[in-house]
Amino acid sequence: MHLSISSRYNARMAKPHPIITLLTDFGERDGYVGAMRGVMLSITPEARLVDISHEVAPQDIRQAALILSSVYTYFPSHTVHLVVVDPGVGGKRHPIAVETPRGRFVAPDNGVLTYVWLAEPESRAVTLDKPEYWLPSPSYTFHGRDIFSPVAAHLAGGATLDDVGSPLEDPVMLSFPPLSITPEVIRGEVIQIDRFGNVLTNIMHLKWLDEEWLELQPIMASTDLEQPVRINARRARVTSGWHNFQGIHQTYSQVEVGQTIALVGSNGELELAINQGNANKVLGIDVGDTVTIHL
Repeated sequence: MHLSISSRYNARMAKPHPIITLLTDFGERDGYVGAMRGVMLSITPEARLVDISHEVAPQDIRQAALILSSVYTYFPSHTVHLVVVDPGVGGKRHPIAVETPRGRFVAPDNGVLTYVWLAEPESRAVTLDKPEYWLPSPSYTFHGRDIFSPVAAHLAGGATLDDVGSPLEDPVMLSFPPLSITPEVIRGEVIQIDRFGNVLTNIMHLKWLDEEWLELQPIMASTDLEQPVRINARRARVTSGWHNFQGIHQTYSQVEVGQTIALVGSNGELELAINQGNANKVLGIDVGDTVTIHL
């Protein structure tokens, strides 16, 4: 009996290809990423491996957490996200796996999954304590190859969270510089510099209501407010040190080349930049500096 085109399509879609993403601080020069890819393809050869980035600054857990949070929601929910930024490898930190409605994650328990935990309250985690899902005789210094990669491959191939580990109740969370919100100001700080020199802040969860008004969700904020904060983008003034940015914009092109600009980035964070320039180098604004929106 021949299946119709729609039946064949539905049958194909019923069992999607396994997907594993990779996010590391290994760079591209050495063979570390290649070894991890080989392990995963040996276990689940049908898996599609997708590189998010291997250019996380060495041991920068917070940067990796931010990159992951900005990417994982765009992948199908059956994706396994493998994160290896692991300065505590071989120490007391646990290897873990986390299951959420938006995907599963394999990573060290060092806070790199913090933003996932905050965004996905219906999550559960296990400690990876089932050596039968690892490579034999794992090294002390390359758990990415010997523990994380095989577990990710087994999960992508059909293993369950309970197969690969035991329940974990209190995963490690990064500490956050909280926002301060008053009727006059919203005060946060710089948390990341991207490769273009743009300055990204922890004033997040901004949403455009129209061309003039913004809305800020008071998440992780030092305030009694529970409702969103409305911001007049045209009248607002942003300061960092002695630098002033008049208004909050939607695109870089709203100012001339070489001019400074405050705008809402693609992930809803307040960003300070120079149109076609490097704000970090030119303005000297860096991670940890205070950024204030004057309402």
